[in-house]
Amino acid sequence: MKKMTRRKQKRRKLFRVMFRMLILTCIAIGIVKIVGIFSKDTEVPGTEIPMDIKIPFIKKQGKITIKNIDIDNQIPIKNSQFTVINTDTGELVGKIITDKNGVGTSDLLDYNNIYEIKCAEPHPYYQKSMDDTLILEISQENHELIIESKIHEHIKHVKSSEDGDVVIEEVYIDVPTVMQNPELPNGCEITSLTAVLNSKGYNADKLEMADVYLPKEAFYRKDGKLYGANPYVSYAGNPREKSGFFSYAPPIIEAANLYLGTVEGKENPIDISGSTREEIIEYLNQGNPVVIWVTLDLSKPKLNYSWHLTDTGEKIDMPINLHCVVLNGYVDDNVHVMNPLKGQVLYNADEFFQSYVELGSHALVLQ
Repeated sequence: MKKMTRRKQKRRKLFRVMFRMLILTCIAIGIVKIVGIFSKDTEVPGTEIPMDIKIPFIKKQGKITIKNIDIDNQIPIKNSQFTVINTDTGELVGKIITDKNGVGTSDLLDYNNIYEIKCAEPHPYYQKSMDDTLILEISQENHELIIESKIHEHIKHVKSSEDGDVVIEEVYIDVPTVMQNPELPNGCEITSLTAVLNSKGYNADKLEMADVYLPKEAFYRKDGKLYGANPYVSYAGNPREKSGFFSYAPPIIEAANLYLGTVEGKENPIDISGSTREEIIEYLNQGNPVVIWVTLDLSKPKLNYSWHLTDTGEKIDMPINLHCVVLNGYVDDNVHVMNPLKGQVLYNADEFFQSYVELGSHALVLQ
């Protein structure tokens, strides 16, 4: 019994030794494999690390936000347009257009690049100035710029509508007062033109305009009939005389063209006869005074005089209470007028434009 017990004990010891050696061998093999994975010289299939992976480079970019406001009353200015130009390449890289809040934002722009921000198209009621051009280097996520614009001198008061539109409340264009009397008792048309020319910086003289540049045609009688000028072609009579009558826009435009040609003027006289009230108001908004035909007291035209036209022989009734003035602004329900018989006056706008329409809607501007 004792011998058998000793044999078993020896076998158990041998078994334990062999088991330990097996465990150690497995551990050793495992270590070798692990070391091989991370060894430069040892490759284990399926364990290679790709060396050509590229991490993408992310550019840093920022944007430009412009707020355009009225310098005097701080209202936002809608629809101002600004260009963004890369100063290194001269390339136009974007446009910024302001919304109803006067705010516009550029697309994303690369850091460290320098850009010129320039007012390409200001709101039509506002002046364009050198201050509207800025140089900026992109160095943050958002550059906020406030650009203050000054309204044109002839626009006196504005407000902002709910949609952000600039609404003009008063226009007054500085047209010098030029009186037709005593030299030109019937020269309201040429006197009004003289005033507008001088508002543009010229030094026109009403008498020179009447004597030299105005196309005129004298009255005469033949076979018991009175013949006179077609008022769309020439002035009927002579504005220096009490028997002088009138003309419509085309002869006055001809006088303007002749004068401007002599002094090398840049303006272009335009016949805007037939324009609506709204269209004429827009000419004022743009700073253009309007030579316009109404009646003397804004009453209905009195067509109780007539003559035969020298060019066609047709007999035409003519208004005896016709008058020509300069429309140079508006405020509230009134219009500003330079009347060559009265000077600077205010008229009710509805009555004024009604007279304009009833007389045939005759008008001209210099642009």
